[in-house]
Amino acid sequence: MALNDDIQMAERHVLQAERHIKLQRARIAALKRRRLPRGKASNFLQLLEDAQSMHLQHLSRLLEQASHDKRVAGV
Repeated sequence: MALNDDIQMAERHVLQAERHIKLQRARIAALKRRRLPRGKASNFLQLLEDAQSMHLQHLSRLLEQASHDKRVAGV
């Protein structure tokens, strides 16, 4: 897989994770309004946020590699 393809895939993962986090926060808010337990939902949100952090780190590394490759190529 080419570096640009990897970057596009990582960007999709970041966007998808953002949507999942937003939905999970809304679910937690709904549980709170109904005064229902939120522990497992909050734990899952933490997993989503941890995964997002990894996606962002991966994307950052890929973008740095692309920047490095352009500098080396003299572009």
